[in-house]
Amino acid sequence: MKDCGQLSTNEMQSATKKEPDSTGDTYEEFPEDQGQDFKGQEIAKTAGELKDYGNKAFKANDLNLALEKYQKGLRYLNEYPEALPEDPPELSKELTHLRFTLHSNAALLQIKLKSFEDAKISADNALELKGVPDQDRAKASYRKALALLGLKDDEEAVKSLEMAQKLAPGDVAISKELGAAKKKAAEQAKKEKAAYKKFFE
Repeated sequence: MKDCGQLSTNEMQSATKKEPDSTGDTYEEFPEDQGQDFKGQEIAKTAGELKDYGNKAFKANDLNLALEKYQKGLRYLNEYPEALPEDPPELSKELTHLRFTLHSNAALLQIKLKSFEDAKISADNALELKGVPDQDRAKASYRKALALLGLKDDEEAVKSLEMAQKLAPGDVAISKELGAAKKKAAEQAKKEKAAYKKFFE
């Protein structure tokens, strides 16, 4: 029989399959383009792999690509907001951990890229999650503080660092940053007071 130019199902899938990028990622940018209905465990697997691809790009110092992978992982997680009653009991914890890590990692990269407003939002998203260990929450609070310092909001940065210190009392980096932020906030308050006084003289 003469070939009339139609592709078989296997050929069609092969033709439309996304080529891996430098990290090895073959997932579509948006879950709806992947052409499948995801179950909870599949979403967790995909998001976990995207986190790893992001880590790989981060280690290669490709910060923008790493951030894209973390944000892509979150897009896939958003397809499955929470575990269902019929899911394995450990899935809920796994999804929360992945969501927290992706938000927190995104905040770190946004700070490095000087996207401080975005970094603050990412850190807040991480801190909104329930059932996260104190040590991890301290890390997200610390990153929120760095974003706030980047936004020149020293007073709010001090509050975030104080929260981080409560959650991780022995952390040297947090204590050091808190001391510096308090000094900076005090200097800013002094300048504002002087300017205010001068205005009414």
